[in-house]
Amino acid sequence: MAKSKNTAESEAAHSFRFTLKGLALFTLILSGGTALVCSAVLQAKPKPLSFPANGIVSVSDMGNDSRDIQGAWGELVTQNILLERPYECIAAEDINPPIEAWSFNGMDLARVRQALTGAGLTQEQVEAQTAPDHVSLKASNVTITPDESFLLSLKTDARRKLYDSFYGLGLGTVFDNPLVLPASALDGIYTDPRLNSEDRALLKNLVYPAANGARLTDYNLLLRKIPTVERRMNMAKVLTMIPATLPRLCIRPDTDIDKIATYWARIDNVHFNDVRQLMEALKKAPGGGTIALDYLLPPFARSRLYTFPLPKQMGDPTMDCHWSTFNFDKLQPDNGFNNPDYMSEYLIKNFYQIDSPGILGDILLFRDDRNVFEHSAVYIADDLYFNKYGSDAREPWIIAHFADIQAMYSNAKPEFYRGKGD
Repeated sequence: MAKSKNTAESEAAHSFRFTLKGLALFTLILSGGTALVCSAVLQAKPKPLSFPANGIVSVSDMGNDSRDIQGAWGELVTQNILLERPYECIAAEDINPPIEAWSFNGMDLARVRQALTGAGLTQEQVEAQTAPDHVSLKASNVTITPDESFLLSLKTDARRKLYDSFYGLGLGTVFDNPLVLPASALDGIYTDPRLNSEDRALLKNLVYPAANGARLTDYNLLLRKIPTVERRMNMAKVLTMIPATLPRLCIRPDTDIDKIATYWARIDNVHFNDVRQLMEALKKAPGGGTIALDYLLPPFARSRLYTFPLPKQMGDPTMDCHWSTFNFDKLQPDNGFNNPDYMSEYLIKNFYQIDSPGILGDILLFRDDRNVFEHSAVYIADDLYFNKYGSDAREPWIIAHFADIQAMYSNAKPEFYRGKGD
């Protein structure tokens, strides 16, 4: 019976009793509270997304350096970027830059003096810079170490005439490999907050105009005149920013995937059907979406795009433009393309020249006056190319605009080639 008593007390403690009028009032209050809560939930505004709900970024939202391009490849939205070298890719020469050395290969001292005069230097300047304490003779080569004060005193027009006179002639690496600053990158370089004002002024004194931008031949001098390692490293990073572009393929609800497949699926080791499922999913999404162009490139290019190569080790191939271009669609890289004769024979055997590029995989080559191919890249779409400048770890694999590539090789003529099986 005691147990029954405790149960009764417990039930009584959790019981509520209403009169008819109280019950009606309680029901009214409960209904009103529920309505207020529901109203607040329904009227609450969702937090704005940090990305478009449909994944398609409008060109106006991406800035003035972006555009929307359409063609056989479908619809691409591109955004221009500047890709910057990481600190670990800055070479020891940037931290402790060597003294300038002008190497005139295959010329005796008399011819060098004549060439310097022809490049605009006064007789007094030629005599001073070819004095015995500035000249080193070895076989048929002459090396000159010019005065810092002389180099710093050159006016822009004189500097341009001097270096342009020797550019691309194979006389020496200093003359043939100036640092090219594309017009699209100049404003960003000059306004970069990491640069000390004195260093910026020195830079502007040493650059000179070139096609589609500017050139800097006195790179080592510039760094050597900067007093601290930190400031030198900042200058090296800013000056080696590489103009590149990020393209994305737009997939809208009315996109004809079969049509664009004829453009992107033509390379054997690009498995378009694997990517098709992603495209179909985007097509069904409200408003559609975009897909990074990386998905549509062969594995060799896809795995390297926007990355810097590791520093070269013994036995590694020279990962230059030609090695990158002709291995674009290879499953296993062919290191034979490090040999210019091998590359030329491969080109003749497997490609024919065309007037302009039009399909994925066409080849761009720049040929100079000596009939040497200075650079190569692979056509992607519109004016976009899979590209790598140079052969060292300072240069990444990128997608670049034709104009930016041409600015690097303004003294060479572009040629276009297509595979004989296409």
